[in-house]
Amino acid sequence: MVQTPVANLDHRHRQLLDGVEFQPVFIMGDHRSGTTMLYQLLHSTGCFNAVTAYHIIKYDEILANHVTRAEPAAKDALARKFAQLGLTQRAMDGVEVSPDLPEEYGFRLRDAGPRPFLRSGNVDSLRELCRKVQRVSDPARPLLLKNPWDVANFMYVKAMFPAARFIFLHRDPIHVINSQLKATRVLFSEYSVYHGMLDAWYRQLFHQPLRLAATRWLFSGSFGIALRIATRHVVRASRYFLEHVGELAAADYVNILYDEVCAHPQACVDAILEYVGVQDHADSAIADMIQPRPLDLDPEITRHRVRIRERLRDYIDYFGFPE
Repeated sequence: MVQTPVANLDHRHRQLLDGVEFQPVFIMGDHRSGTTMLYQLLHSTGCFNAVTAYHIIKYDEILANHVTRAEPAAKDALARKFAQLGLTQRAMDGVEVSPDLPEEYGFRLRDAGPRPFLRSGNVDSLRELCRKVQRVSDPARPLLLKNPWDVANFMYVKAMFPAARFIFLHRDPIHVINSQLKATRVLFSEYSVYHGMLDAWYRQLFHQPLRLAATRWLFSGSFGIALRIATRHVVRASRYFLEHVGELAAADYVNILYDEVCAHPQACVDAILEYVGVQDHADSAIADMIQPRPLDLDPEITRHRVRIRERLRDYIDYFGFPE
């Protein structure tokens, strides 16, 4: 679990970030709403730059590796390390692990902690990350970003990045809550080496037995606490969307439904590319990337489903999610 500190090799190359511009496109969706799937689909088109596992784990050498043309070797070494550690899939969702796997910028926000959302104290760290990725990538491409913690914070994101565009991804909130419960229980029940490589807070938690025990108890099925936490989080995100989306200009966002992405992935990707303004793009095997899993509702959610849906009634009716 311990990671040896490494020197910041990029420090001597910071001047390379001067004047770097980027066009941010944020995927905005709650945890377990399908943002990783959409991130991968859009990245596969070759039309976007994106923050990847390589950028997060090797953050302090992104520029140095680019200057010395060592990036391919560094990615190969990281891939070998994944293989040596037996890291083939993310523990919480089975997504295939690789250095080029698109990942969340929240992992690199300064003093992120357990809730890594964008705020005044860390916005500069996101700007630096964006400039680094854009500097070593195709400068003509927009920069695709995602961090589910900012789904109820998108107006602040817009204030900090006025040119930002948003792709809002919406999924039946009952399914989102269900998936959140399962994912958190997996992450806290046993240490995920891959997640630990990305997230300093998570890595440190497993060195603090009392906090770890309390966290495991909190997200267990005991007394319905985990369900209440997840429900409160999803309710807050859905209400924030309904209350604030009207403050955005129509040209600044598009709404996409998770079920539509699963059923018609190519059409959804084409619609997003048209919205972003990408005219020409290579075809990719998008349909082959969709791997829907059977829905298995947690018994606790099944028992409280009617009550939960009533708390989310306005959002459910807004998008016409089935009862």
